[in-house]
Amino acid sequence: MSERDTPDMDNSDKINELESENRRLREQLSEIEKQLAIRRRTRSRLILLAVRTFAGRPLYTSVNQLVDEVAERRLERETIKKVMYATLHRITRVGVIMLTIALGPLMLAGLQTYYLKKQNEKLDIQNDRIEQQTVLQEAERRSSLVFLFDNVLNKIDEELQQSPVRRNLSPQLIGRIVALTKALKPYRFLDGDTITSGMSSPERGQVLLSILASKLSQKTYDQIFLLADFSYATLENVSLEDAYLRNINLAHAQLTEVSFTGADLRNANLEGAVLNGVHVLATGADARPARFDFANLHNARIINCDFGGSTFDYTNFADANLHQVSFRRSFFNQTKFADIQADTLDFGAAVFINTAFSLAPVKQPASLHFQWQGIRLDTSSYRQISGLALLHLPVPDTALREFHITRDTFYPNEDSPPVVVVDSVELFGIRRQ
Repeated sequence: MSERDTPDMDNSDKINELESENRRLREQLSEIEKQLAIRRRTRSRLILLAVRTFAGRPLYTSVNQLVDEVAERRLERETIKKVMYATLHRITRVGVIMLTIALGPLMLAGLQTYYLKKQNEKLDIQNDRIEQQTVLQEAERRSSLVFLFDNVLNKIDEELQQSPVRRNLSPQLIGRIVALTKALKPYRFLDGDTITSGMSSPERGQVLLSILASKLSQKTYDQIFLLADFSYATLENVSLEDAYLRNINLAHAQLTEVSFTGADLRNANLEGAVLNGVHVLATGADARPARFDFANLHNARIINCDFGGSTFDYTNFADANLHQVSFRRSFFNQTKFADIQADTLDFGAAVFINTAFSLAPVKQPASLHFQWQGIRLDTSSYRQISGLALLHLPVPDTALREFHITRDTFYPNEDSPPVVVVDSVELFGIRRQ
């Protein structure tokens, strides 16, 4: 082989390699073009499918027909109608679909809110049970003081046996009674399946009934009531007839169907107390009205009570709620009925001296009605009563005049004679309506 043939062979090999590489590249390019074509067809099909799905077959067909007719310049009215109808129909369907899609999250949110509400209700029930358990534990702790209560009663019996006539207790035992009433603090307890809304202390009521049943001397009662705390006491369906209750603290007490016939409640503190069905025997041979002189019934709630014939010297009824209360034949002197809420009050045949009246600046019940038949009053009380917003007000009769005379005796000292003080006030009857 000649030297000239060797370069030619090299060139031929290079040419073959280049042609082979060229074919391989063309094949790769062809493969890429096929893949691109497939992708374009797939994309076109997807776009077409989306357009058909969104627009719908009727709208798609009518729009194609409209385009063809516009291109051929033969636009028909029926084709425009089809396009408009198909457009409105599709818009309506799309709106319904979008509304359904939009309502999905709202429905999920509603379900979530419902289950959260159910969960909160269960949590509230659980919290109520926990609160009930706490209240029961507190009530159990209070009941543990019953042993101390029983011990105090035994000591009272022992001392009364030693002093059966005078009925006095020692200062040490009085101190233990006072300490017991302060230890029996008010609490809420379980009534049925619910916890009472307000606090009360039935144990203090039991202590009060026990010491009243012991028939102690007035001196001993004065020492006990001056220091003991019977506030929030609960008394139901009991008789306190002829009970000596001067200076007692019954603030916020619950008194239901209690008889105060002949009871002495002078200087008693009944602020915020609830008196329901409290009554006195004011008629007949055994009539013994109660005495509420200087008593404090500020902000008390008095419902369906009968205080007939009782005395109310310097008694405070300010801000009280009075509903269906009878004060017939009662005596009021310097009594304060300021800013009261009331409906039906019966003051028949009562006496008023320097008594203040005013209604609370709130909406009073439509049945607001006061009975004034047979009352006697002075001019100061009449000016107070005449300012009330009532349909029927008493009218004084100047022909029915009398003088109410009071006498009081003072003893300055043992060696000096007594001083008798006489005071009188002019009272007027009222005209018959």
